[in-house]
Amino acid sequence: MHYTNAFIRGKKAPFRGVFKYKDKDGNWHQTVRTLKAQGIADARRELTELRAQLEEEHEQAQFVARTTMTVGEYVEGYINRLDETKVLERSTVNGYLCMLGYIRDGLDKVRLTQLSAAQVQAWEAKLLTDGLSATTVRKAHMLLKSALKYAVETEVLPKNPMAPVKAPKIDTPLPNALDDAARRLLVTFLDNAPHTPFNLGVLLALSTGMREGEICGLRWSDVSFRTNTLWVRRSIARDNGTYYVKQPKTRGSIRDIPLSAKAVAWLKDRRGAQEAELVVAGLSPTEERMAGLYVLGGVDGSHMAPHTLSKGWKSIADSMGLVGTQGRRPTFHDLRHTFATYAISEGIDVKTVSSILGHSSAAMTLNIYASADPSSKRAAVETIDDVMGRRLTRKELERYA
Repeated sequence: MHYTNAFIRGKKAPFRGVFKYKDKDGNWHQTVRTLKAQGIADARRELTELRAQLEEEHEQAQFVARTTMTVGEYVEGYINRLDETKVLERSTVNGYLCMLGYIRDGLDKVRLTQLSAAQVQAWEAKLLTDGLSATTVRKAHMLLKSALKYAVETEVLPKNPMAPVKAPKIDTPLPNALDDAARRLLVTFLDNAPHTPFNLGVLLALSTGMREGEICGLRWSDVSFRTNTLWVRRSIARDNGTYYVKQPKTRGSIRDIPLSAKAVAWLKDRRGAQEAELVVAGLSPTEERMAGLYVLGGVDGSHMAPHTLSKGWKSIADSMGLVGTQGRRPTFHDLRHTFATYAISEGIDVKTVSSILGHSSAAMTLNIYASADPSSKRAAVETIDDVMGRRLTRKELERYA
């Protein structure tokens, strides 16, 4: 029986029938219907009849889904449900819709109930042959597998046909951090650069490891000059050409980051400049008004777009001829990699670095950065070479004669 509990709510008409059921994860769901009955006895009879009707409708819906729906139709419905319930960020939903296109291209003529592991493997092989990267195919694979897992949980499918199918392997790229010479060159540039909002963004990325969206989402209410600390509470993301405020990537986690003396000085200069702009505009720079302003934004309450940081950084990196440890021009995100790489190489414990970066675990930080610094690896080899080169003295050799 689908509805495991049904009862009447209310002591007089209009009565409402409440029908509840528990899914496989133990979560309760309910449907509420207004009853036509005017008396409690008739309401009980109507409740029983309506319960049977809802059971039948549910079975029919499940039957239709099992027999007529294509793979693409089901995945599209799955994405829409996630979007409607606000489970995912808008940018993630847009990414899923992009992956849906690849699913429709290869599997939209296949009925959901007829999908096999062999068909999935053939579909993924064709995507790779057509030139898609393993990373993209893996994303499409994970979306389809997640949708089919949900189909099993809601009894649309008896089992997941993708269970035996492995996702394409991808090579995790090493961080393209700045090496010591390039990092010192950038620090020298910042020491002589004007304290503009953009240059402040570069300094924060290099000295705190913050993501560009987090830097753009920083407000003065997130900065304490009493403790020289900032808090990462939000991020700026893009959705179909427009920007919006969202939670940081590590959901449910507001992380605090201690500030260097240089970062504090730059932030104080920036705050002073915004206060002066408010005075020119005829407004009082009260604590309340300042708290709502974005650090890199305007006095009108606007924020800097992450794209602005990325684009401006590209110009700087090109003009300085900067090249990362992987031989490519470093992106703005590579400043985050630079912070993490040098923090670990200088002996800061991984758990602390992980906390500053907002990683879900120290293991994640280790997996990304443990061997990312070529100078540290060279120093390690030289240390081992020095140890291996130590020989016994003549007196020590005589003991073995």
